[in-house]
Amino acid sequence: MLSRVADSLYWLGRYVERAENLARMVDVNHYNSLDSFPLRDYSDNGEWLIYTTNSQEPYSDLEITLGHPPDINEFILFADENPDSVKQCISQARTNGRMVRDQISSDMWLELNSIHLFIKSPEAYNLWQDDPQALLKKVINFSLLFQGLTEATNQHDEGWNFMQLAKYIERADKTSRILDTLTYHVDIKRSDIVSILHSCSGFSSFYREYRGQVSLSNAIKFLLCSSTFPRSVRFCLRQMDFLLHSISGVPFGHYSNEAERITGKLLAQLNYSTSEEIDESGLHQYIDTIQSELNEIGQNIFETYVLIPSEYQESTAINQQPGQQAQ
Repeated sequence: MLSRVADSLYWLGRYVERAENLARMVDVNHYNSLDSFPLRDYSDNGEWLIYTTNSQEPYSDLEITLGHPPDINEFILFADENPDSVKQCISQARTNGRMVRDQISSDMWLELNSIHLFIKSPEAYNLWQDDPQALLKKVINFSLLFQGLTEATNQHDEGWNFMQLAKYIERADKTSRILDTLTYHVDIKRSDIVSILHSCSGFSSFYREYRGQVSLSNAIKFLLCSSTFPRSVRFCLRQMDFLLHSISGVPFGHYSNEAERITGKLLAQLNYSTSEEIDESGLHQYIDTIQSELNEIGQNIFETYVLIPSEYQESTAINQQPGQQAQ
């Protein structure tokens, strides 16, 4: 497969997943603002979203331009100034999809084009004003439908592997970032943990596994180390490990590039980590290491499968649109 085709498919998958995750987080933030247990300390107005999405700089720049703090939910959903807003993610997904139009099914392209036209239209903002949950459900359902169409209508070839790989890297990154917001609290309450679980769409699964015993220790084990919850970091890494070896053809237990090596190392770490060990190292430090290694994996995928040798010597970071840099 041509390297540029692989790159576009990778970012198509990553941006679709990112748009869904952002919509889920805004959904939780909006719900919390109406209920009695917002994420506390630094997030009564949703500032946790800015930290989780690493959007402090564009948010501050827009605040200076406007002369007042922008609405955080609308900044995450619609701001053109935010390279990782839902609107911009969908735009970038469509751009990458157009570059590989012959590699995706017509059904996938129709859904991608439809959501792109909708999210940039006045209708989307009007729907947000009238019925916020309906707007967020539309974005989330688009992603779920798109992923279902990818599974059911596209060839499961090398290009499909790159799209799936991107999805799981993005998912692992967002789950770890959401969990990391708990480290900003001086006093973590049950309501904070419940909000985090809802943000990862994991409360129902968590409740079944832990019989409603909501604790920080259980939440950490669930979101980092669960082998069955599809948004846990460990589950995502296992899928990444499988997909990387499917692409390279190297037997499991061996590696041919740094992306495979780091993924295998991180997966082994999570396979055998205990909540006590995580607590000893410090949750923030533990998650920071995971995020750094996820970024390294993304960089090494780019260097292995996208860059030609001459470019490899000059590159120190993924050279795509600003929002395409791994968060």
